[in-house]
Amino acid sequence: MPQSSEFDLIRDCFSTGYPAASDLLLGIGDDCSLITPPADMELAQSIDTQVAGVHFPADAPPGLIAGRALRCATSDLAAMGAVPQGFHLALTLNNSEDWFLRDLAAGLRLTANTLNMPLLGGDTTYGEHLTITVAVQGWLPRGLGLRRDAARPGQDIWLTGKVGGAALILDEVLRDPTRDDQYTAPYYHPRVHLSFGHLLLSLATAAIDISDGLIQDTRHIANASGVVMNLDAEKIPTAVSGEHPRWHECLTGGDDYQLLFTAPADARERIEACALTARLRECQIVGEVTAGDADVCVHKNNELLVFSKEGYTHFRN
Repeated sequence: MPQSSEFDLIRDCFSTGYPAASDLLLGIGDDCSLITPPADMELAQSIDTQVAGVHFPADAPPGLIAGRALRCATSDLAAMGAVPQGFHLALTLNNSEDWFLRDLAAGLRLTANTLNMPLLGGDTTYGEHLTITVAVQGWLPRGLGLRRDAARPGQDIWLTGKVGGAALILDEVLRDPTRDDQYTAPYYHPRVHLSFGHLLLSLATAAIDISDGLIQDTRHIANASGVVMNLDAEKIPTAVSGEHPRWHECLTGGDDYQLLFTAPADARERIEACALTARLRECQIVGEVTAGDADVCVHKNNELLVFSKEGYTHFRN
């Protein structure tokens, strides 16, 4: 592809159709984006990379994968309680055909508008594997961010919804990566709890989004806070119910993007009211924080469940 047409195609695909950012002084087309920070606010930033054949099927439609990548990255803002400000995008493309880039851009643009995430800038290059890197940022009141290190003994552990949905349909996604319907929605279109995360700012003490598995991500809070996170398996809603809920897949599979958070017991009614405001179908207490060496304990009928692995680890999976 000639250099001029390459730049024209990228401009056509990514320069228009995204939400506007009122605090953006300078965006796409220059060396940097320039942003005016609001008074008494902190900037929350996160970055996430997804690689074909590792994080998603290599032959999945580019529009589905681009939208999923933005949702996964933006979930970190929800866990911090931040209001989205925008995102930067870095693409390593392994296909230079017009349809490929246009489909990718269309999926990204659709999701960006759904999440109200302005595109602030980015970079493109070509390589062997499709790689999508999304850097997101958002604003939150100074000192109120939902960190991982503030869980305290005696507090409740909450979860926003079911876990295991994406992990249990992964075989079907791999069999037919083009399938885009209600069945594959937990994988391709995970819900991002932005409004609820922001409502938790004055109520929750610590929070994390469940991306690599419930047990593994819960351990991040346990380690950062120096507490024991006790989970009651029978209170955790899973994608498979009944006598055989497939605990291992549901609690360690990952890609759920639910919010797990801790809060004092006297905040229960207010949290339930916030869940209604955010139109959450499920938000429930699934355990309790206790004192002790940092650990995660999952019990069922007062028996400790043992898992061969706690979640997804890039250098092991």
